[in-house]
Amino acid sequence: MSLTVRDFVARGLVAGAVGGGAAALFIRVVTETQIGFALEFEDAAVLGGPATEAAEFSRGTQYWGGMAAAVLYGAVIGLALGVAVAALHHRVRAHDEFGRVARVATGAFVAVVLIPFLKYPANPPAVGDPDTVGERTRLFLSLMAAGIVIVFAAWYLWEYLSERGWDGGRRVAAVGGAFTAVVALAFVVWPPSPDAIVPPDNEASPALVVADDAPDAVLDEMLATARATGDESLRDPGDPSEPLDLASVDAGDLPGTPVAASTTELVDHSFTTMVWNFRLQALAGLALMVAVTAVVLGILLDLPARAGSRERAPAGVGG
Repeated sequence: MSLTVRDFVARGLVAGAVGGGAAALFIRVVTETQIGFALEFEDAAVLGGPATEAAEFSRGTQYWGGMAAAVLYGAVIGLALGVAVAALHHRVRAHDEFGRVARVATGAFVAVVLIPFLKYPANPPAVGDPDTVGERTRLFLSLMAAGIVIVFAAWYLWEYLSERGWDGGRRVAAVGGAFTAVVALAFVVWPPSPDAIVPPDNEASPALVVADDAPDAVLDEMLATARATGDESLRDPGDPSEPLDLASVDAGDLPGTPVAASTTELVDHSFTTMVWNFRLQALAGLALMVAVTAVVLGILLDLPARAGSRERAPAGVGG
């Protein structure tokens, strides 16, 4: 049974939806933990400050909306993969459709996910400057386009060397070395991310103050410790962005003094670890989506061929 482009598209959509569902479950069970940590940093950064506007959507709505978006995105990935396999069907050598899909999916993942992601990784909520989203998106998409060109060039080089009798380690070393060199060059040419990753903090505009009813012993110890350690958490009431001149005040002057509480000291989790884990898990979620999509699509495309071979097989002779 021969497959039409419509068959590739339909099966790609189904496979992509399954892959998106797998990624949605991964996000809900695994990645959501890091998102929760990121929101704790965001809440700590505005601790004691004026009330902020309530989120337009509740966390529950965001959960389900994010999962639905993952399924939809997976369907788009599956559609694109199905079209790519159909277009390259006679150019990619494989024993069956499953093997052909696996090869195309691997190349697609490297080109459109891995290469741009390593240069411009994803950020969890409340991390980074939202004003740079547009620029980061343009850089990501441009490097994605370059990644597609690089992967196709590596594939053509592989085919070229194969036709000239290169095989084994010599071919792998030549293609792998050229691919690595070109990707490294692209990483050098493309500008760094415009988004500086720093913990959200409230030190420049502290919302906490020394309590008016703080005991004298506590005030004495607070001032003595600040002087001994050079701690700048006590801020000038006239300009909270500047540290308090500790030499010019007495302990009795401290009530009402602004206190800059570092966000990283208010949250139990490490900020850098949270960002690192989120990025690894985001990449793992995309890899899971592509892998599941490829497996399901390969199986769906192989089913008609196997059914046709069974129909053509001679009937067995009963004993």
